[in-house]
Amino acid sequence: MSKTNDSQARAAPVGIWPMLLATGPGIVVAGSVIGSGELINVPVQAAKFGFVLFWAVIISCVIKFFLQVELGRHCLIHNRTTIQAFNTCPGPKLFGTSWVGICYMIGYTLSTVTLAGILGALAGLLQSVLPLLADNPETSKNIWAVISFVVVAGILWQGRYGVMEKLVALLVCGFSLSVVVALVLVVRSGLVTMGDVTEGLKFSLGSVDHNLAAFAVISLLGALGTTANEMFMYPYWILEKGYARNLGTSDSPGWLDRARGWVGIMRLDAASATVLATVITAAYFLVGCAILHDPTKLPSQAEAPSGVNVVEDISVIFTNEETFGRFGLVAFYIFMFGGFCTLFSTLIVAAAATGRMWTDLLSSFGWLDWNNAESRSKCNRFFQTFYLTAFLLIEVSGRIPAEKLVIVGQYINGLVNTPLIMFGICWLAFHTDRRLRMRTVTALLMVATVIVILLCLAAGLYVQGQGK
Repeated sequence: MSKTNDSQARAAPVGIWPMLLATGPGIVVAGSVIGSGELINVPVQAAKFGFVLFWAVIISCVIKFFLQVELGRHCLIHNRTTIQAFNTCPGPKLFGTSWVGICYMIGYTLSTVTLAGILGALAGLLQSVLPLLADNPETSKNIWAVISFVVVAGILWQGRYGVMEKLVALLVCGFSLSVVVALVLVVRSGLVTMGDVTEGLKFSLGSVDHNLAAFAVISLLGALGTTANEMFMYPYWILEKGYARNLGTSDSPGWLDRARGWVGIMRLDAASATVLATVITAAYFLVGCAILHDPTKLPSQAEAPSGVNVVEDISVIFTNEETFGRFGLVAFYIFMFGGFCTLFSTLIVAAAATGRMWTDLLSSFGWLDWNNAESRSKCNRFFQTFYLTAFLLIEVSGRIPAEKLVIVGQYINGLVNTPLIMFGICWLAFHTDRRLRMRTVTALLMVATVIVILLCLAAGLYVQGQGK
């Protein structure tokens, strides 16, 4: 764990505005959360099923809030990283490291193929807006992939959390603005009505094939909101923001009051990320339904867009001169800018977190001193660059389409990483300092969350086993 001292201790701010100014890790999480799921998975399901699955989108974003808060609470109060916290779980250990952390890192490494798909989608988007070689789009796309790699690696090389938080906040503002503008224009054109929204909130699979719709629900549950990987990353941002440092040592005067205050800030921070992710994802879904869904087609016949084509398809309607006149071209670039912000923020946060996760694992093995800032920084840089290089090589090889990389990564994240992290969080939640442990209502909501997610995963595996 990181060292703390009482000279750095300070009470949490009071009042809604000062409390909001103290948040930040949630913005970083939102920058990672709102990415491939929104640009690829959400429009795909919207194109196939229309408004009927709107309820599934909302639940997928909201339901994981309680798990995120409990992992953040434990790591904040005990000043532990994620792997340090999981090392207290029961079961076998290797080099002093719990099987939970080791197995999770294996699953995480496999799931990172998603990020190669994100790099490919980002390069494709840039190629569509600013083609470098008009007669050779594939080479032009690869050049943009290399440029993106260099820019992201350069930003992360500094290794400063504050710089990353500010950058991600700007990117979040960018894609939030773009999708809100998109939704306003869609509502203005009459393509989305309150009746459509109400119909989508009826907790029904509609009249479509229920097996296909069930798969869609499970896919959305695994791809949207704060997924297992974002939950795993969250404690790193909490610690680097300084929340745990603000508590001081546990035997210092006023520690308990300070801890309660900063847990409240952390809860507000997580809530802000959940609300932002829910609003933006819902907007993406409604826009996708309005523009991409053809009610005359069955889900299996729907043309489900993917990658950068999603952004281009959504933007097409706003370039219609009859509907929006001279604002069409401006709207197109607003939406493409939003797509860039979405993909770029996900790539930069995920790469930064990957370096910290591996550094945490190696320090848990005893091969690195976590409290040595210089060693930790070097290790972070190495793994960030290593993974980004791997993503680049996968992308330029061109053997696997970007959307398939995203889908495979999200499947692994849902099937392997999600159950692992839920087990770890449930154990930690009931072994947090009793004075600051969750209340009974929160415990019930957290357990209900776990049950719902496990039932969805079990149902998905059952349907797969039936070959339907």
